[in-house]
Amino acid sequence: MEDDEGAEEQERFSHQQRLKAAVHYTVGCLCEDVASDKEVQFSKQTIAAISELTFRQCEHFAKDLEMFARHAKRSTINTEDVKLLARRSNSLLKYITEKNEELTQFNIEQRAKKKKKKLEDDKTKSLALAEAAASGRDSSAPSPGAEAAFREGRQEQADSPERRMKLSAFILSF
Repeated sequence: MEDDEGAEEQERFSHQQRLKAAVHYTVGCLCEDVASDKEVQFSKQTIAAISELTFRQCEHFAKDLEMFARHAKRSTINTEDVKLLARRSNSLLKYITEKNEELTQFNIEQRAKKKKKKLEDDKTKSLALAEAAASGRDSSAPSPGAEAAFREGRQEQADSPERRMKLSAFILSF
């Protein structure tokens, strides 16, 4: 039991060290960019201090986000929690809000496209069923539309008797 806890602790420590190294590398790259733009140099100690402060601030952010979600009785952190965290920086809050709105709009458009495609697929299937019925083909034999539905993993939906009746009634209503 103690070996498992020790191994978990060692793994956590190793993971934290890799994260710190990644933050240190990123801060170093950013400092190099600033140094070349502003013609100023950063010492290794300065880069290390900025890296440590950045890592600690990220830990505080993570804890705050967790607490915001928990306060709202949720187990998942969402964009409202991130906005609350960024509330003291107007420019960051504005940026996060804009990106959130863009993502929301994109998701709405994607759902609309999926819904439109599903409606088109359903219409194609119902037309195939109507053609099969009009040509006097045996209704128990799968139609081309039903075969396509089967390939898409929708065999039960396309060939169910209730579905056929609904589609027939829909087609006859025109």
